[in-house]
Amino acid sequence: MPQVLRVGIDASPLAYPYRTGIGRYLECILPHLAEAAGDSARFTLFAGKPLVNPVALDLVAQGKARAVTANVPSLYAWQQTGMLLQRLMNPQDVFFSPDGLFPPLLPGKAVGMYHDVLWHAHPETLAWHIRTVFTLRHKAGLKRADRAITGTHASRNEMLRVFGKVANKLEVLPSYGVDMAHFRPPREDEAHLADDFRERMNLRTPFLLTAGNLQPHKNLRVVPQALDILRKLGRDIPVLAVAGFGDQEALKASLPEGFPEDKVRCLGYLPEADLCQAYRLALAYVFPSLYEGFGLPVVEAQSSGAPVIYAQATSLPEVSGDAGLPFDPQSPEDLAVKIASILDEPDLRKQMVAKGFVQSSKYRWDRAGETLWRVLREAAGK
Repeated sequence: MPQVLRVGIDASPLAYPYRTGIGRYLECILPHLAEAAGDSARFTLFAGKPLVNPVALDLVAQGKARAVTANVPSLYAWQQTGMLLQRLMNPQDVFFSPDGLFPPLLPGKAVGMYHDVLWHAHPETLAWHIRTVFTLRHKAGLKRADRAITGTHASRNEMLRVFGKVANKLEVLPSYGVDMAHFRPPREDEAHLADDFRERMNLRTPFLLTAGNLQPHKNLRVVPQALDILRKLGRDIPVLAVAGFGDQEALKASLPEGFPEDKVRCLGYLPEADLCQAYRLALAYVFPSLYEGFGLPVVEAQSSGAPVIYAQATSLPEVSGDAGLPFDPQSPEDLAVKIASILDEPDLRKQMVAKGFVQSSKYRWDRAGETLWRVLREAAGK
């Protein structure tokens, strides 16, 4: 009978109701990791608070994983001490950290996933003392990891610049994907879903979709600035729908002077079903971010049939391939030209949609799960 591999996973991001960033990565890859392992692994999900994420709870309910949690008031305190105690009480063959952070003196083999160094590239996102802690802990994590992986060459190059030669161990491997069962073009029998979405979101007219917040690195302001350029040229501009940002008044306060407020809709945090509809119905998806370790919305939009206009920055050209339209993220004029080309050239839009299907198909969560399972086995020496 083959030996069962004991795999511990830092599942702390799944103890919070809203999953973004690392939490979303972990939620997406866990089912595929469990499927790739089959009966050859026993997974333990460690967290400082009870898990609330439906995917994690479903894996526990199916018996594919067990949860070890404790009510610790501080995430930092749990990562430094509580997780180590949990780990010592529950021996594992290999431990996986989805953010590359490990508690001091963690025993056994360890694998870390390293997404980005946003806090270094854009220090305004965090206070200086938190940036210092993050830098030290990530560098220590890279030293500690028996295997260290990342998803794009752009991220690896950035971490080499920040952490030096310790980042040489980073391997660029298939680490992200798109769920094509959800992020896909609509079927003929789904027209009522689109109508319902338009009604609820007050999006009855053509719209561009973007996502983010008003943090400087998200660069959200450049999108209404570009639309305002088109408006001043006498063009009828589409509505700008903003997913993930719920402060309508703050967004309106950031608009160019004279920009019509009825041309902006804050959609707030969208559940996956609504996010799928938003991608499918949008004239285009605009991703203006100055810094992304990967950029899941790019491949989700492409897989859903939306042409993508993306900022030519960090990993986005690598992820989008030749399927999207790049623009200078510091130039609303350049973005205005790219938006106009989508609105004016139906053939270009069709070509981008077709290329988007091909490009997004390169990123599959099942492949990412299989890759991570292989790395865990190899790190454990099994």
